[in-house]
Amino acid sequence: MINKILAAEKYPIGGWFEGLGPLGDVSSFAPNIDKSTGLLVKVISNIIGLMTIIAGIWFILQFISGAYGYLSASGDQQKITAATKKITSALIGLVVIVAAYAVMSLVGEILGFNFLDLVPLIRMLGPK
Repeated sequence: MINKILAAEKYPIGGWFEGLGPLGDVSSFAPNIDKSTGLLVKVISNIIGLMTIIAGIWFILQFISGAYGYLSASGDQQKITAATKKITSALIGLVVIVAAYAVMSLVGEILGFNFLDLVPLIRMLGPK
């Protein structure tokens, strides 16, 4: 019991567990949290941006494809209906992407947590 108390004084964050090698001293992670969280937030932000760009390009391609199908339908009602559905689906997809971003921001404001800025959450979860 006394060894555990002495170890807790030596390693207050990690308790009595010392760990192996450089991972043993948990307090050494604290200075690197800002650097690590900045990198994590940058990666997540880049992924979200890339997915948004891909969704925008997909919308444009589907819209152009539907418009071409509509123009080349030559009065055929089935082709016009198929082209209209394609354009409608592309617009619904764009609205879903924009609405997802808006809902994520709104829920974040209601809960007091910004999903797009993870640095405060990671600092809160990290060692003190």
